[in-house]
Amino acid sequence: MNNHFLKYIILLFALVASTAYANTEPDQIELYKSNRFVLGIGAAIVRFDTKLKFTDKTVTNFNSIFIDPEGNLGMPVVSHVTTYYGGWNINPKHGLAFSFFNVNRESSIFNIDKTFEDVRVVGDATITDTTNFYQLTYGYTLFNDERSNIKFVAGIYGLDLKYVFDAEGELTEGGVTTSGTIHEEAKVFAPLPLIGLDFWYGFTPDWGLNTKVSFVTGSYEDVSAGVLQTSINAQYRFTDHIGLMFGLAYFDAEVVIEDDIEKKDITYGYNGGYIGMHFMF
Repeated sequence: MNNHFLKYIILLFALVASTAYANTEPDQIELYKSNRFVLGIGAAIVRFDTKLKFTDKTVTNFNSIFIDPEGNLGMPVVSHVTTYYGGWNINPKHGLAFSFFNVNRESSIFNIDKTFEDVRVVGDATITDTTNFYQLTYGYTLFNDERSNIKFVAGIYGLDLKYVFDAEGELTEGGVTTSGTIHEEAKVFAPLPLIGLDFWYGFTPDWGLNTKVSFVTGSYEDVSAGVLQTSINAQYRFTDHIGLMFGLAYFDAEVVIEDDIEKKDITYGYNGGYIGMHFMF
């Protein structure tokens, strides 16, 4: 996944750079002054790769259920999602930004015969993923000139996991088969600390390139997580108040939810492209 993402970044950078320099002389470049407020909405098409493991700690042999939603439950690998974003440039040194990313996937399989690590299910199964990601950050400008800008970013990353797995039919566990149901949930909201860097480079008054790298790590109540999020996007300014953004994003999270009864290990990743329209004023 990392190699493909790197190739896409290089290709996008080359395309934007060639377009910008083909129509601009160096002495004519003058970036627009920054707007105070930006609000936008976008659509993304991303490829998911998720894994879930539920371990019952009350059982002596640690019976567990391992689920590969895209691999053995028919969860859509590629899905389109909606994203909202915005920002407030308080002054040349300080700014605030937010984003919201919503996932809504579901899969139902009938008459299955599958083994989920320690449990075999012959019957029906359903899994849903309605995870939300929230991000609120403060940016401090480390470097700024007429072409480029580098910001240190710190804030809160809201990880709102909502995975639900249900199965019904003949369940075989430890060599014993019974009729019954399975209900497993990975539902939790964890506000975690985020730090990162935000790079901006303007090729022309209309074209610019933005690269972001963010790290999230920490724990909250029963949740501990580590997240790497990167994106690169080209931005085009139609007018002083309307802009277009398109690019690539990569997200990889390792989440553990553990209490005295159960441990839940979750790997959540996606990568893909997005496009958005924003308004500046």
